[in-house]
Amino acid sequence: MDTENLNKWWYSLPEEIRKKLYVQEGTDVWNDLDMSARVAMFRYCRMKIFGIGKNGDMERSLLIETVCGLADIALVKENGLPLEDMCDDEGEFLEEYQDQFNTVYDRYEAVLANMDWTNCCTDMEISVREIIEQLEKTGYSRVDIDTDSRAAKTFYTYRGGVHINGTENLSFHIVPPQDSFGLGRFAICATRNGESSQLGTDHAPFFFRRLLAFLKGERKENEIIDEICNDRKTE
Repeated sequence: MDTENLNKWWYSLPEEIRKKLYVQEGTDVWNDLDMSARVAMFRYCRMKIFGIGKNGDMERSLLIETVCGLADIALVKENGLPLEDMCDDEGEFLEEYQDQFNTVYDRYEAVLANMDWTNCCTDMEISVREIIEQLEKTGYSRVDIDTDSRAAKTFYTYRGGVHINGTENLSFHIVPPQDSFGLGRFAICATRNGESSQLGTDHAPFFFRRLLAFLKGERKENEIIDEICNDRKTE
């Protein structure tokens, strides 16, 4: 992950969200975080939104690395001392600073763990490569666009988009902006009783939550089909 993309992500967050992570009022903590803590925060956010590579140990590890980075900066700002001057010869905090660290750590941990990342990061998307990795892990096979018969558990890529046949009656589509024709970059298509419905959106988390929940077996075909078809009737 390069610095430019990380900066773009951070400054795309609503200001009120970024302020929750400031160590001093009016001081943007992002400028003081080292690269490993920035990457950890970014990956933690993606894991909370999309569940990519999700497991309890990894999520906890990313949270700890992020919170430690924030807490270290808070101690430096509060005491006006470099970290090494607050530690003993073995690198452990001296007692008076350990209590401060624990207090700040608990605060940042609660802020990050309780953050509504999905609504904060409405523009965040999964890369095509990540989607294909998820599909292949779930037993999907790549087919050619010209020979696609809409068989279940198949997908194809075209013009940078991904088209996924979840079942005979349920499919998911991601298209480049220039191909969306104002109908939304992300679409879920469903067929019920011979009638087809489509729900298009530009809200990435709305689409990916449903796609990944379906791939993981957390939501059933009929449940999503009913949602798409019923939504059409109430428009």
